[in-house]
Amino acid sequence: MNTNRPSGTVTFLFTDIEGSTALAQKYPDAMPALLARHNAILHQAARAHRGFVFQIIGDAFCVAFHNAGDGVNAALRAQRLLRDEGWSPVPIRVRMGIHTGAAQFNEASKEAPYAGYATLALTQRILSAGHGGQILLSQSTSDLTRDQLPKDAQLVDMGERRLKDIQRPERLYQLSVPDLPSAFASLKTLESFPHNLPTQLTAFIGREKEIAEIKALLGSSRLVTLTGSGGTGKTRLSIEAGAQELAGFPDGVWMIELAPLSDPAQIIPALAQAFGLQESPFSPLASLVADYLRGKELLLILDNCEHLIAACARLADDLLHQCARLKILASSREALGIAGEMAYRTPSLADSESTSLFAERARAANPQFSLTDSNASSIAQICARLDGIPLAIELAAARTKLLSVDQIAARLDDRFKLLTGGSRTALPRQQTLRALIDWSYDMLSEEERALLRRLSVFAGGWTFEAAEFVYANYDVLELLTQLVNKSLVVVDNDGSESTRYHLLETIRQYARDKLFDAGESSEARCIHGKYFLQMAETAEPLLDRADSRKLISLLEDERGNVRVALEWTTEKDIESALRILSALQFFWVRNGHHAQARILAEAAIAGAEALPPLEGEAAVHRKYLIARVLSTLTAVAMSQGDHQYAGEVSAKCESYARAIGNNGLVARALALRCAGRLAIGDTEGVEARSREALQCARESDDAFALGLSLGVASEYLMITGKDPAVARDYASQSTKILKEHGYQWAYALILLVMGMVAKYKGDFKLSRESLGNVLPLFREMGDIQRVTMIQSEFGHMDRYEGHIDKAEQAYRETIPVWQKLGHGAAVANQLEFLAFIAIVHEQVERAARLLGAAEALREKIHIPMSHFERIEYDKQVTGLRNGMDEEVFSNLWSEGRVMTMEQAIQSALES
Repeated sequence: MNTNRPSGTVTFLFTDIEGSTALAQKYPDAMPALLARHNAILHQAARAHRGFVFQIIGDAFCVAFHNAGDGVNAALRAQRLLRDEGWSPVPIRVRMGIHTGAAQFNEASKEAPYAGYATLALTQRILSAGHGGQILLSQSTSDLTRDQLPKDAQLVDMGERRLKDIQRPERLYQLSVPDLPSAFASLKTLESFPHNLPTQLTAFIGREKEIAEIKALLGSSRLVTLTGSGGTGKTRLSIEAGAQELAGFPDGVWMIELAPLSDPAQIIPALAQAFGLQESPFSPLASLVADYLRGKELLLILDNCEHLIAACARLADDLLHQCARLKILASSREALGIAGEMAYRTPSLADSESTSLFAERARAANPQFSLTDSNASSIAQICARLDGIPLAIELAAARTKLLSVDQIAARLDDRFKLLTGGSRTALPRQQTLRALIDWSYDMLSEEERALLRRLSVFAGGWTFEAAEFVYANYDVLELLTQLVNKSLVVVDNDGSESTRYHLLETIRQYARDKLFDAGESSEARCIHGKYFLQMAETAEPLLDRADSRKLISLLEDERGNVRVALEWTTEKDIESALRILSALQFFWVRNGHHAQARILAEAAIAGAEALPPLEGEAAVHRKYLIARVLSTLTAVAMSQGDHQYAGEVSAKCESYARAIGNNGLVARALALRCAGRLAIGDTEGVEARSREALQCARESDDAFALGLSLGVASEYLMITGKDPAVARDYASQSTKILKEHGYQWAYALILLVMGMVAKYKGDFKLSRESLGNVLPLFREMGDIQRVTMIQSEFGHMDRYEGHIDKAEQAYRETIPVWQKLGHGAAVANQLEFLAFIAIVHEQVERAARLLGAAEALREKIHIPMSHFERIEYDKQVTGLRNGMDEEVFSNLWSEGRVMTMEQAIQSALES
């Protein structure tokens, strides 16, 4: 062996040129000279610091050094030489990775001169994480060079990173010096892949065997279900397996937490929310989810399926049949029981893993804790008595803050009599976990127990203020702090202004049972409902304001609690349910929660109407509340695009409002019905109703009803052209009233409608002015749908004016947003207009396919185009058909009809 070659503990420097393949394709003549100069610089830097260049593959250099300092200095020298070189016609940027580890030089092998796969593989992965001009170091190299870095050099901690095919995270450091660039894009590690996996704040202990087995099952099966009782770590195991599989799924790993859901109907909305999909008129949310997933290579994690097992089984079966490249990793206390499923029983932790988990969590609870020969036996005893169940071990370890390991072990003897009465493996693990929670619960003070019980009424977490309300007259701050310290309450501190808290699901279920046993359930749920009624009515006058974005976000966080409160009050306190629903009208409509609001509103109305009739003022008050919810339901149905249903509901609202003589509600009902008719191009009966709406609104003191009625009356007059001067006056009065009274969103909506009507009438100057004024308002309020709508309208007008390239660019930017929003009608509209542009570019085959795809999409979602759109559409399609062979046209149209929405969009975006 040549003893001059580094061997044993070796520092490796790997380099390559960023984007070399693209450079070779773009500069084929210049690249050989550039590469030769690059090679000379790398050789020079390596020789200057005693480096051994043992392999060159294309533009990639592999250099070995006897010590880490030489490797670091060689990298710095190379980057400086590369920086100072006068590159032409394009600069060369080189990324570098350095790692120190065990490797043996093998002089006999020219192809693989070093044996030490783990060290070499990690060096390569570190290199791959970086960018051109960047130098990355491993933890081992950092430790060896930290005290001997060149002057002014520093190591920037890039955190623990997951690298492809590397089992454990590696902490990476960036070597930075003042005279070289130091600002780079995010590292290209597994964290860079699309996913919504929650960040874990504690180390993942053991489970190497289980992870390997799960990954192998995912390689051979499209559905893998982790089974086991509560507390065995199914969720954490799913997250870790998903994280390690990120690189294998180009479209990401996405986790849906089902534990907070109580109704099977909530599963599809939860999926839609995870993917950023929003409900669109006439299109079932399930279809939107399936369309979105179809064709994607994606891993979907369905966590905690047991309480919704039948619905989850149906969902998994449907998605796997419709989405050929989708895989599902589910966790449940029982298998889903469908064809193709591979059930994997989650085992308890091995003895060594249990001990490691206990020690790690104990150190987190008590920094003075350490695993010693004297306490090792007691820890092993605790872990054995807890059957290696991770959650049970973690709860026991948390007690080291108050008790010694020996005291914990002794208490297990006192409390877990079941563990000594027979074979542990024959006992249900849920009983063991419940025994542990019983023990944790018994250690609480009575005040802490009472608070824990009451916290179980919350769904999806809570704020400190909410906890104070449900447990008034006690020091909630101190008690909640104690529950957090004892690991029974989790703090969700994600950097937002409002800290939230939640219970682990197993703890919440346990506490909920205790609440019922204590006879406190009805009282706690009533107080919970009262709190969210108070929140809704406090929010109501602010929801349409210009600065309502933060409030809307806070309500979004509480949507689960609002739903639970409505379910309870609909059953026990119908007046409160009606008040909550009507107070949150703008929230339901603006945030796209149409389906949920509709279900809850219909249930509340049915419940109220089923009650025995009242007399006098009580009867009037109940009818008023029902009418308000009917008004909310009308607005929700219109937002869905279900104008027929909206018309029926508004008529019912009008009837209730007339019965109690509330002209404001009569005006709202009439105006909304008129707006719905105009939206579908039907003006029949609109004139008379809009006049009556305006009269009723003026007789009331309802500013919103008056602003709305004026806006609808103006829209009708503008569309029909009957009295332009009055139309303009009504529009001016409408926007002035709504703005003066703080109805910012409604004000913006009126401007939007007026701008769109002006466009339909051919007054592009007025339309651009109106839409341009309202665009920043919707941006400020975070209304992505209407921002995109305005951008689309600008594209339409550009196309009408002959600015084809500008219009095409607008559609290319908006159609992916419409897809993400789940707005099928808008996607169909953009496909049609992109087809018209293709006709201009004489791409007639592409146009026919896009039009066929748009037609099929409209049929699927049951949303026809408007009267204005139909005129141009018929003209364009007729011209296209007449200019092509009929058979060719029909075949191309048919090809488009069988495209998925995603395929059609991809085709539309192709150059």
